Amino acid sequence: MNKKLIYSAIASLLFTFTSCDDFLEVTPPSGFDQEYVFSSESEMKSLMSRIYALMTEDGLYGSMMASSLNMNTDVEMSSFSNNTVSSTGSDIGCFDPRPTWSVLNSTWNNFYSAINYANDFLEGVVTSPLFSEVVGDHPTETQHMYGEVKVLRAMLYLDLIRTWGDVVFITEASKATDNFFERGVTDRHQIMEYLIDDLMGAEHMLKYATDLDYGVERASREYCQALIGQLALYRGGWALRPNKDNSSHLGYMERGENHQHYYELAIKYLGKVMEEGKHDLNQTFEALWYNECNWQTAKNDDILFAIPMLRSVTSRYGYNIGVTITGGTHEYGSARNYVTFCGTYLYSFDKNDLRRDVTCTPYKYDKDLNQEIDMGIAAMGAGKWSKLKMQTPLGSSSGSGTGINSVRMRFADVLLMYAEAVNELHGPRDDAKEALKRVRRRAFDSYLWADKVETYVEYLNSKEEFFAAIMNERKWEFGGESIRKYDLARWNKYGEVIHDLYHELINWGQVANGAYVPGLERVPVNIYYKSMTDSDHPNRTVLDIVGINEYGPGIGRPAGYTTLEYALGWRVLNSETQQFEPLAAISWSFRGFINKNNDGMVSPTDPLRYLCPYPSKVITDHRGLIRNYYGY
Repeated sequence: MNKKLIYSAIASLLFTFTSCDDFLEVTPPSGFDQEYVFSSESEMKSLMSRIYALMTEDGLYGSMMASSLNMNTDVEMSSFSNNTVSSTGSDIGCFDPRPTWSVLNSTWNNFYSAINYANDFLEGVVTSPLFSEVVGDHPTETQHMYGEVKVLRAMLYLDLIRTWGDVVFITEASKATDNFFERGVTDRHQIMEYLIDDLMGAEHMLKYATDLDYGVERASREYCQALIGQLALYRGGWALRPNKDNSSHLGYMERGENHQHYYELAIKYLGKVMEEGKHDLNQTFEALWYNECNWQTAKNDDILFAIPMLRSVTSRYGYNIGVTITGGTHEYGSARNYVTFCGTYLYSFDKNDLRRDVTCTPYKYDKDLNQEIDMGIAAMGAGKWSKLKMQTPLGSSSGSGTGINSVRMRFADVLLMYAEAVNELHGPRDDAKEALKRVRRRAFDSYLWADKVETYVEYLNSKEEFFAAIMNERKWEFGGESIRKYDLARWNKYGEVIHDLYHELINWGQVANGAYVPGLERVPVNIYYKSMTDSDHPNRTVLDIVGINEYGPGIGRPAGYTTLEYALGWRVLNSETQQFEPLAAISWSFRGFINKNNDGMVSPTDPLRYLCPYPSKVITDHRGLIRNYYGY
């Protein structure tokens, strides 16, 4: 078996912060056979780097998994103004995807291309004279790479499952006689059980990030542990299942058998990450994302694993995921944000929460880098990523290819998953409360900890109250990171949240226009803003915005400020019927589940079709072994 080795690794940096650029950019000779490749650690690393390189492309973690496959939630939201289905695949956000979309077929193929390389690598490395069982507590580089690729393969399969449900499952290396299309799908529970066992067996072969040349830009032991915990929560959680007796039925939500066992596994392995003390939340929330935008990732802080991107080549973070910037003569280049927030999301935060203004940017930039208002029912950029944070800008002609890493696991996620798992089995035990407190301490200035951390958490005395707090905390912590949809699905809360959000948006528009809605006393009716000279850049202007911290009755327009209709504009006059009705973006943004034509019939307990259809070409190629359900 001949392999073309696309990328190779270079020597590691000696500092706490690392950069992935050289790791991905060197092309070694090609055409060496398997015996040659697996007789050298450097050649094995070059082959392994091909897996990483595939994951950086737009078709996977460079863009597709970051933004294009986003479905609407109470955090990330795209607006849709009608019920006409796009032919390009953009309507996935409103739960109305189509099997014919080429974007789904290409994403499916991209996943299996990377998995195929992983399977080939794993078969080859065990034949290497450098491979052996671990002796003591210090795995060799070969042993680590074996475990590392198993972790990458498990991550890829988890994302396939979270996108499609049951998928084709292959763990053997490809051979010329194999026919991929003679396989059907494997039940997702069976796949996750295999992956959990596989990673538990490989954990001891992995090094910690502090001992790796590229730190958390390579899959480490702690990421392996965290991924076991994450897989266990998905195996123990809820999932959409097809009603195979009626293919037009939207399916039903089901929790797998023996879910308690998997929550115990989650507690064990997430607990390992916490107990071993290799990571913490030392940086401020603002510094964490500032450093990410400057290609600096600490080995021992919040981030456990980030897919390494290549500056000026891969990654749309900061370009399509971030803050919009109009191109001009400035040195930052343009950016066109595709990940926007639900209009209620900003207002769900405590106004003292330090994460809010890092996450939500109610403005964009014009060609002269002056701020312009950018708020609405589905607007605001994801401020965690911005070209304007770059100390070394990419240049006026730069577009995508920012090189900002795709973060796949954070320590904050470990803490909150651990707290969730403990609460599920034992209620709000002290260790669960402490894990939640650790996340909230970073979210507030220390002088507020007594109220916002200690009192807030200690008053969560029931399992139900604590779970609601976990739901909210994950909402505030991971905004823009495109994981809310996955959380809502495994909690069996997706349909309920979207049902309630649809009606909440309607109610905001009604209250803003003077109606009475029980339990809803005030909403941000209007936003008022004014351009002010930027003290840090006297040639630019920034916005002073009124209507975020204080809003509702009694908040009027200050002199000299411009008015933007906010919730007031969410109810509009139909020129044909002369009746007031919700804004079209409310009526149709969730149309695959709830819309103006069916909202009286949809219940919060109805299953929401969050899984994508198998691509038409996949169904054709597999000759009837794969079929679509859920009404696709």
